[in-house]
Amino acid sequence: MTSNTGPHDPSYYTHAIHYIEVMCKAAFEDIGSHGWEHVERVRTLCKIIGKKEGADLLVLDLAALFHDVMRTSEDHALQSAEFARSVLSTMGFGDDICAAVYEAIASHSYSSGRSPKSLEAKVLSDADKLDAMGATGIYRTIQYNTERALPPARILEHIKKKLLNLPQTLQTDSAKEIAKKRIPIMEHYLRCLEEELLETSISK
Repeated sequence: MTSNTGPHDPSYYTHAIHYIEVMCKAAFEDIGSHGWEHVERVRTLCKIIGKKEGADLLVLDLAALFHDVMRTSEDHALQSAEFARSVLSTMGFGDDICAAVYEAIASHSYSSGRSPKSLEAKVLSDADKLDAMGATGIYRTIQYNTERALPPARILEHIKKKLLNLPQTLQTDSAKEIAKKRIPIMEHYLRCLEEELLETSISK
């Protein structure tokens, strides 16, 4: 970053983003159920949904980059939010941006029990949930189970108890429209996997 730029300069984010990306990426494996690939997809979904909903795209992009950076923490959403606020404040971003990013990240997690209040929080929450739906959601579920050496039956349970319940938790109309295309994919895969596991169980 040059000495002529600051948080209120339009070019500041362009200068800052490279540093933020490198820093956040260092917290992840490239591939994995919660790897950097997940962050990048959430980031893209935030942009797509955010544009349609009229959200602050700067806040969303920052929130997407930081949203899982403390994934190994017990309350990763809250810890990631606090880390993001600290880093952005140190970099000179204004209190309003820091607070908005904090709010978005702190309430994005399905398991946190915190409901998103701001538009940006709702968009990030929806983007994160959409990445757990459809073909991508199945891909991530298989990754998660493989990473933990869990059996195929665990995939069935995860799809039934979590993934198929995600659509009803979506906050924005734009996300709900995207979800409509992803729900049948999960339902079809669930039926196929159940049938095949039953066939192989019977044949033993």
